[in-house]
Amino acid sequence: MLPDLHDTTLYKHAVDIKGMAFNHGNSLTNEFSRKFIFGGYIDESLASREYANQTRYNRIGGDLGVQLSYRSGQTISKKHPHLGWMLSAASNVHFSGEYADDQFGLVFLGNASFLGESVSFSSLNGRFEQFLAVGGGLYNKKTKSFVSLNVVLPQQFIQLEIDKGSIGFSDEAEQIDLMMKGEVLQGNNSPYFKGLGAAINFDYNVPFGEPDGFSGVFSVKGRNIGGYQLNKAQVFKVDVDQSFNGFSVDELVEEDRFSALKDSINGTESEISSFRLLSGFLQAGKIVSVNSDKKIQSFFGIRMYTNTIFKPLVYAGAHYQPVEKVALGAQGAFGGYGNFRLGFYASYTNENLILSIGSEDILGLFLKSQKGHSGLIRLGWKI
Repeated sequence: MLPDLHDTTLYKHAVDIKGMAFNHGNSLTNEFSRKFIFGGYIDESLASREYANQTRYNRIGGDLGVQLSYRSGQTISKKHPHLGWMLSAASNVHFSGEYADDQFGLVFLGNASFLGESVSFSSLNGRFEQFLAVGGGLYNKKTKSFVSLNVVLPQQFIQLEIDKGSIGFSDEAEQIDLMMKGEVLQGNNSPYFKGLGAAINFDYNVPFGEPDGFSGVFSVKGRNIGGYQLNKAQVFKVDVDQSFNGFSVDELVEEDRFSALKDSINGTESEISSFRLLSGFLQAGKIVSVNSDKKIQSFFGIRMYTNTIFKPLVYAGAHYQPVEKVALGAQGAFGGYGNFRLGFYASYTNENLILSIGSEDILGLFLKSQKGHSGLIRLGWKI
């Protein structure tokens, strides 16, 4: 992810630290989402304004991660002098969800606006996962292409899937008509790891073009391509179509009332082992070369997360090096969990150090009206 700088110089040792955080959606503004990120009170005025911004189909997602990697310049064998070995460790949090406008209104404004009507719960889905990944692999010393195999240790997991459903209210709210089919899957109660899995990371870098013409490096990247087995996961399934009397919506949040409702809808709870694919990351496109003598370089490509909520994201930008060792860059991107975003980064490079900071949503850092945040940092050291 931006800033993505390709360095082909040889070294004996290299340590790389990367950090990334973002959230993005197509409807929720930063004024609202910051209440969840930094804390705060959501009053009726803010909830009403936000409800007006929602569409029939809304999506949101985000990622928080840090990775530490080490590459050795030592040759692994005389037959393959161009190959070196590497180790890496990473911690990741990823979440994604999709919902409709009326579902948002019911949660944050209550049922007063829906008396005598029904609210559909179809296509309401969400997922949250946190995991560690530790592993190692081989890399090409010149092109910096690599492949690594990682052990995946899930720390948190919860997933909500509603296949179909609706909730209807009578004119006086004395009766609730509920139809719903769906499930909630949650990791076990272990304070450490919920299961075990594996994933691969890779970069495949190919130089193209002639030095005097359009040229550069085309890169195909993959991160966390794999999955894990959840052991003794808890699953709650519901398949109900009936009416309820004597419950108000406010009372449903009370523990005793909720337990009574839970019993009356004949929900089933069980313990299962379940295999889940990771929300992996794929990207293909032209990247920036640190070793180029061009003052201006272009970069562009397409990006995907391997879940059904993230839409293909296309991006394009320019990298400008006004003086030796210092560079600036900007990009525009469209797609993903939201729509258009504008990014910016700055980098400093010398013989032993690469330092880059940036954001793929620079306006979101300052404007409450934007619909996402992004922060990126990279520190690389080599000798």
